[in-house]
Amino acid sequence: MKPLALTMQAFGPFPTQQSIDFTLLGEHPLFLINGATGAGKTTLLDAISFALYGETTGQDRAGKQMRCDHAADDCTTEVEFTFAIGTKVYRVMRQPTQHVLGQRGNTTVERRTTASLYELRGEWHSGQSSSTMDWHPIETRKVTEVNKFIEGLLGLRAEQFRQVVVLPQGKFRELLNADANERENILSQLFQTQRFKRYEELFKQQAGDLKKAFEKLEQQKAHILEGTDCDDLTQLEQQIAELKPRLETQQNALKQLNQQVVDTDYQLKQQHTRNAKSKDLQHARQQQDELHTKQAEIDNKQHRINKAQAAIRLVPAYNDWQQTEVRLNVSRQKQTQLSEEKQQQAKSLTNAEAKLVEARTKLEQSKPLRSTLQRLEELLPTVEQLERLTQQVEQYQSTLVQQEKEGKQLRADYDAAQSELKQLRTEQQQIQTQIDELPELESRTHALSEQRQQLLKKQQLAEQAAVLKKDQTQLQRSLQAKLAHKQQAYNQVNELEQRWLASQAPLLARQLEPQKPCPVCGSTEHPHPAQSDANALVEQHELDKARESYRRAEQAFYDEQTTLAKTSEHERQLTQQLSELADLSEAALEQQETQLNNERKVRTALLNRRQKVQQKLERAEQQRGQLEGQLDHCRSQYAEVKAKHASAQTELENLKQRWQQSDMSVAEVKPRIEELKQQLGQLEQQFEQAQQLTQKQSQQYHATQTQLKAETEEGERLTQALKNAQQTWKAQLSASNFSSDEDFKSAQIDESELKQLSQVVSEHNQRAIELKSTIKELQRYIDDIPPADIEQLTRQLEKLRKDRESEQSRFNHQQSVLLNNEKAVERLQQLAIQNEALEAQYASIGTLANLATGQNSQRLSLHRFILSVLLDDILIVASQHLGQMTHHRYQLVRENEVSDARSASGLNLAVTDAYTGIQRSTKTLSGGESFQAALALALGLSEVVQQYSGGIKLDMLFVDEGFGSLDEQALDAAIDVLANLRASGRSVGIISHVRELKERIDTRIDVHKGQHGSHITTRVNN
Repeated sequence: MKPLALTMQAFGPFPTQQSIDFTLLGEHPLFLINGATGAGKTTLLDAISFALYGETTGQDRAGKQMRCDHAADDCTTEVEFTFAIGTKVYRVMRQPTQHVLGQRGNTTVERRTTASLYELRGEWHSGQSSSTMDWHPIETRKVTEVNKFIEGLLGLRAEQFRQVVVLPQGKFRELLNADANERENILSQLFQTQRFKRYEELFKQQAGDLKKAFEKLEQQKAHILEGTDCDDLTQLEQQIAELKPRLETQQNALKQLNQQVVDTDYQLKQQHTRNAKSKDLQHARQQQDELHTKQAEIDNKQHRINKAQAAIRLVPAYNDWQQTEVRLNVSRQKQTQLSEEKQQQAKSLTNAEAKLVEARTKLEQSKPLRSTLQRLEELLPTVEQLERLTQQVEQYQSTLVQQEKEGKQLRADYDAAQSELKQLRTEQQQIQTQIDELPELESRTHALSEQRQQLLKKQQLAEQAAVLKKDQTQLQRSLQAKLAHKQQAYNQVNELEQRWLASQAPLLARQLEPQKPCPVCGSTEHPHPAQSDANALVEQHELDKARESYRRAEQAFYDEQTTLAKTSEHERQLTQQLSELADLSEAALEQQETQLNNERKVRTALLNRRQKVQQKLERAEQQRGQLEGQLDHCRSQYAEVKAKHASAQTELENLKQRWQQSDMSVAEVKPRIEELKQQLGQLEQQFEQAQQLTQKQSQQYHATQTQLKAETEEGERLTQALKNAQQTWKAQLSASNFSSDEDFKSAQIDESELKQLSQVVSEHNQRAIELKSTIKELQRYIDDIPPADIEQLTRQLEKLRKDRESEQSRFNHQQSVLLNNEKAVERLQQLAIQNEALEAQYASIGTLANLATGQNSQRLSLHRFILSVLLDDILIVASQHLGQMTHHRYQLVRENEVSDARSASGLNLAVTDAYTGIQRSTKTLSGGESFQAALALALGLSEVVQQYSGGIKLDMLFVDEGFGSLDEQALDAAIDVLANLRASGRSVGIISHVRELKERIDTRIDVHKGQHGSHITTRVNN
């Protein structure tokens, strides 16, 4: 990042606009920012930091506190900073929150913070006004977006920027004089190493979780054994081995009983089915007898179907005979009609030929008229020339009169246009003066827009807070309900556990045998064995289900509790944000907006008026130019028309003298020509019409004659076709079973009736076949199954089922005990595997947790180890600078020994004195030596932070004060160190009022302090 220009206005002690062009200081300069105490030297650093991040270099100075008290009320506090990154140039503009003079001039209004960021399209030229350059906006509305973009460009946050580029007054000594904990906080913020702190907490938490998992496994193991009558896994496995053979014997007996039940049940069902089949057989035979009684009716319908199908086969021949006869009758009628039309057309043709002969005779007798017409047409050019010249002379005379009149009018219009132009120019100047006096609107409109967005955000936050408040109340009710449900589930688990324990004694008592020791107390006598209570009996799965219900209720309660806590925290954050926006109100914004709208309307009205005046001015100038051209054109046309008028008048007189020798006046020639042309045209038209009529009548006659011939031939063809069709029909009728045409017609029925008859016959025949097949199948089934006593089979089946239920109950009890024990063994084995896995995990996680949290010989945590590595990098660079300033006497080092058992190690600083060879605390350094060490440490920190911040190259470094504590030799050494930074491509600015620095450094920016504020001058050593 290379600074190019800085502009401040009403900022700090500067009441007016002050600008610094850093490019004028030279390439990588070492320059001094000089001035008296309080003049505003540090304000230059504040301006750069504020422009980039909205923060000053000191935590005790906020941006809104930087407005100059000497600034005029109408002067806005703002900072503009232009800088380059690589080949790209950026400009950031920022205004702090401030109170400015309102539009009416008697009140002040608050203007919120604004920020804008632009990128240059083109090249940067020193000395050129930024307003004339092509700046492309990146972000011009949201301050937070500008901050994010700046951090992305530079790769540094505000606090990193102050440590790397701007070393504020008294601040860069903090890292040297801080204790280990304070130094940890400083370095952690600069290098963003908090994630390693989170790793420490993560390892610690994981180790604690593993310990809790161990304890939970042991509880689960004890709980599993409580559900059995064994003390350990070995006893469980032995009991399972004894139960399996006993269950296998019971299972075989149960299978035999099941088979007997199935066989008896099958026999009983067969007898019931045989009785039902006998009834179905009787019903089927009754239906078969009913079908036999309807057979005669079905045969009659089948006969009708056969005759109708035979008639269908004769229909094509019959239809062909009838249709041919119809077409023959139509043809004969058409022949008669055409013969009559032919006779009428022959008479019309004879009349048309007679008219044609008459028209031809009249046309041949019109030759004298054509001769007269030819003679008159030869005189026509002379007549037309006389008429043309006469008309031209009259037109020229009229044009001359009109042009004289137009010339006078054009002169009057030209004088009026000149006067209007003068008035419009005066009005234009007055409007522009009013526009220039109007206040600036764009930035105020932008600020109002941002305030409007903040107010909208305030309203949205208020709505969200109300919703969260309502949700909070509902969550509290829900939490109480889930707490009650959790307590209810807990009570139920306790009750079932007590009942389950009480039910175990009767189970053991049922296994006691006389003269054999009790598995609990060892006694061979059992005088009072425990009796089972059916109401107190609890199965293991019931207890497990109750425990699972309690676990879910407990988890639901904790989930609801977490949700309520998150909601409360969210509501607190919203309330805090609302308090920050409490100053905003709709009324104030509407008042500002109304004021802006009024001013905007005034500006718009003036702009519209100026535009209209400009348009009028352009039209007036254009009109004046047109009038001037029209005047010149009018003069030249008048002279030209006057000459043409004289020439035409002379030529007209000459033609009139030559025409006086003719026997016909000029006016009689054209009418006589038109009369002759009309007579000849009528004769030619009559002849042409007679020709067309004769041709038309001849065509119609021959066309009718051709149609009559064709229709006669068609009639002969149809007569033969009718004869053939009639013969075909008679032959097919004779070959069929029909005796006559009437017999054929009576056999025809429509398609739907034929379909219905066919369906009735088909259904009857299909039903007869089905009944025959059904009777056969039913009879076969009845014959295959012998009859048996159903009541005896029913009693036998009931007895077998009771025996099976009794045996099944005994088997289920033994199997339940076996399954419960097998599940317990399986679960205990799984817990053993989990225990081994937890031990393996703890072997690594526990070690990592101890190392990461500082439980080691050096008491060094992971976070401090990372910071110690970074601090070593800083000290390497810092020692190089410190050695140069102290003639290689001092070197900064990191202490490795733990000086205090109550504190962690790794970040304590010391210096090695080459004169004594002793390592000692940095607190033992003198004032000047402390400044040298702090400056070296700050320079080292600046370079290392830059290396770890994404590779962004920062070409500028500012050092604020501290040089007054150095003697002449130490001051020269410090300046040499800073000057050597120029070799790495960095410019260095020193802020100081020390006179010796002013004598040593010629290139400087002088800040002059005055009674009414400060101002800046730049001095460059050429």
